[in-house]
Amino acid sequence: MTGKDILTLLLTIYGFTEVKISSYKGHGNTQGYIIDAYNKKRDYYYIEENCEGLLFNITYLINWMDEHNIKPTYSPFPGENYSIKEILKKVIN
Repeated sequence: MTGKDILTLLLTIYGFTEVKISSYKGHGNTQGYIIDAYNKKRDYYYIEENCEGLLFNITYLINWMDEHNIKPTYSPFPGENYSIKEILKKVIN
């Protein structure tokens, strides 16, 4: 599983089902992400280029959701229990 997969799953837990994430190597070979995501309420989560790495992006995302009062959900796709592979197929653009 890649860092993009982990970030996608985390966004999905918060109800974001339209997700586009790209990654790149920055200065000093650091990992960078560009994250663009929407949920059904049309909340918009966007992170421009940053080379802070996966753990920074996970922490930033969780804090951002808390600040915007967006709660995680166990079942982003009601009525079904999908595998990780199926979830990633559903949300990756």
